[in-house]
Amino acid sequence: MNQREAVYTITHSILKEHGVTFEDGDNISSVMTDEYRKQIIEAIVTSFQSGKIDFKDTQANQEKLGDVSKLRSYTSGLVSNWFRKDPRFNGNVKYEAKNPGSRAGQGDAQMKNLRLLKKQYEGTDKVKDIDAAIADRTAELRAAKAKKVEVDYTAIPEELKEALGITE
Repeated sequence: MNQREAVYTITHSILKEHGVTFEDGDNISSVMTDEYRKQIIEAIVTSFQSGKIDFKDTQANQEKLGDVSKLRSYTSGLVSNWFRKDPRFNGNVKYEAKNPGSRAGQGDAQMKNLRLLKKQYEGTDKVKDIDAAIADRTAELRAAKAKKVEVDYTAIPEELKEALGITE
């Protein structure tokens, strides 16, 4: 079973055990208590350990499976994530990130080291120079990503191509 469906199924099962009525599309926060949440997390942890829930076979995930506290922490985040994002739990609202783009450049070594450097110089006047370098690098990464876009000009209306001065 995938993780999203596991959260959904186990949450409904535990709420039903406690006689709580919850319909898809309601907001889960209206019925969720700390006790229900703990039971949901424990049930999911147990399902991970028994292999009932899909978990990619990576080194990091194997470490989580071997350490119950890490697995509980992961599962708590997983539950929060799906309670926020799944319309069946969030009042049927389309999820929107609070800080879109805040993870930009996360896989880039230069960006990672610029952010570490910023932490090192926190509280000094050098932070503004580092912020400028971070902004420059972010712009470079976005530009590189934008270059990969290929437009099929045959699918663009002729009048728009004329207005933009596009010739094929």
